[in-house]
Amino acid sequence: MINKKINKLLSSVLGIALTIGFTQMPVLAAENTQTTSVFSATSNLSANKNYIVGSNNSYEKNGLKISIDSAIATKHKLRVVILIKGQTPISDQISKFADIILSYGNNKSNRSSTSYRNIDDNTFMITMQKDTDKDVFPEKGPLRVDIVIPQYKINAGIETNVDFTESFKNTIEKDLSINVPEIDSTIKKLESNALGTQITYSTHELDSKDDLKEFSQVENARLILKAGSNIYELLPSGGSSVDGDKHDYIGTCNAQAATYDKIKNQNGLSVLPILCTMTDDEREQIYNDLNKSKDNKHDQLSKDMTDKVNYTKFFTFNDGTEGEIYNIDRTDNNLKVYCKGANELESLLLASTMHIHYNLDEALKTHDYYRGNSQINISKDPKDSLGYIVAFNDVDKDKTIEVTNEQMIKYVDKYKLGTEVQLTK
Repeated sequence: MINKKINKLLSSVLGIALTIGFTQMPVLAAENTQTTSVFSATSNLSANKNYIVGSNNSYEKNGLKISIDSAIATKHKLRVVILIKGQTPISDQISKFADIILSYGNNKSNRSSTSYRNIDDNTFMITMQKDTDKDVFPEKGPLRVDIVIPQYKINAGIETNVDFTESFKNTIEKDLSINVPEIDSTIKKLESNALGTQITYSTHELDSKDDLKEFSQVENARLILKAGSNIYELLPSGGSSVDGDKHDYIGTCNAQAATYDKIKNQNGLSVLPILCTMTDDEREQIYNDLNKSKDNKHDQLSKDMTDKVNYTKFFTFNDGTEGEIYNIDRTDNNLKVYCKGANELESLLLASTMHIHYNLDEALKTHDYYRGNSQINISKDPKDSLGYIVAFNDVDKDKTIEVTNEQMIKYVDKYKLGTEVQLTK
């Protein structure tokens, strides 16, 4: 039953990807992600602070330099970034043939939640993430990466020392029992640390044929974490069944951008559900209609351009109202997009579904991906009661940017704001 739920939710995620502009982006052959979890939200940005304290963290042979670039951990999550640099362009087949084992404490990970990306022709990045629910990672000690790349005759073991004491200390953990009837769930735990904020929830799982045909209430909602004047979208990150007569389903949602440093001084953390009444069949039909829509293609030809940012100024909802991008502020490596709708629901939908990507470089016939969409910061515009500021960091200042929204939100009559619930006071 869980597999069917995951398959349905994955279909939803893929469908959304098709509607926010990914179909317009050239496929990057070297982009290859292998993961054991459908909802692994591995960051592709280096951690702001590096917790490596050892010096022997690299290996060189046959024209390649392999190094442990950064490592960060909380009590239950470990993320390590490995860089491979070549004296000549690196084959994009590395991801297919490389075998990697990550070892730390009593935990070993072999291609578990592993993603691969080309940074440039000569640089390849591998990000590995290990999650553990019951065990706790050690605060410090030796971390080892074993990597085999037959194509380059590489068989290396790289070991360095790490100290995550500060990261472990800077953690908020609260056991909760907050009923959210609109999504038929109970929020059980809140945890915030260097890798973001996670909530754990339970929902009663009906073991019936009818239940297989519908998304669960949580899967069919958008969950917004509110922290002061800032908001973050909580994205599904996995779950499992619990044995017992109640057949409870324990799930987690994450907001990567809501790190401990950003929310530690914020009072009154809360969760706001944005409810969606679309059925499974309606979603599929809307995806098909949007992909065929002449209006959607027309929108791509009628976009505004400001400071090499390509965007659609007005967003038309199916009830006849309009949302608007009313300001673009691009300075160095930072981009702020100001948006609002005709009401709070539309404003939240526009802000929480906004993403960017880099346009194709026509001269080089290459495409690079913006890797910070999971790190977006959204805040209220103090000068406009309905306005939100969507901030993107680490943006290449020389590249032309495309701003996109999830086109599904055009059907605003299928959405409504739920009741906000307080997590902390």
